[in-house]
Amino acid sequence: MVNLKNTSLITELQYFGTINWIKSFNTYSHVKIDVCDNWQKGGWRNRTAIAGADGRRLITVPLHGGRDQHGLYSSVKISYKDNWPEQHIRTIESCYRRAPFYEFYADPIFDILRSRPEYLVQLNLAILEKIREWVFPPLNFTLTDQYDPNPGPEYDDLRNRSENGVNGKSGTSTELPWQPVYQQVFEDRNGFIPGLGILDLLFCCGPSAKSLLKDSV
Repeated sequence: MVNLKNTSLITELQYFGTINWIKSFNTYSHVKIDVCDNWQKGGWRNRTAIAGADGRRLITVPLHGGRDQHGLYSSVKISYKDNWPEQHIRTIESCYRRAPFYEFYADPIFDILRSRPEYLVQLNLAILEKIREWVFPPLNFTLTDQYDPNPGPEYDDLRNRSENGVNGKSGTSTELPWQPVYQQVFEDRNGFIPGLGILDLLFCCGPSAKSLLKDSV
């Protein structure tokens, strides 16, 4: 049984968030998601890491106006010029169709990608809600309505912390505070790849992902 921290968590909203980011939700009694900070490129808000036959891969949601956004995260719009949802679907399928739980999760995930929301926040919230159905106990989270650079001692501020996974900007591994061990699809070829997004854990472990995310170091 996980002992919840007395403090609350404040964090950013990620695209198919890293396993460590998802894990952090199980550690706190309340989570506040910051959608009112200024856009920062190079993180996990519009990208996720998956494992393919050739190793670690990043898939990225293209943005209207490109990577150099100015303004709030909540105002960032998605670009559909190149039909990226089908590109992501094909990439996920090629990487995970051999995974034991691919057929269980694929269709609901692909439905979200094909829903074509206008804003990145809408897409990421839909993803988080679906992941909550699969891996979280009842979870109490709220969204910010303004940016607060100093939320106070009652919050653990994990916004934009690279140790939530592999560094989104450089694509290099960072020291992970916690990492579940499980069988990956191409582990016989590439070895175990740490710091991936939640898709890898779901497709490889299925319902047991829930208990792995509750395990402490």
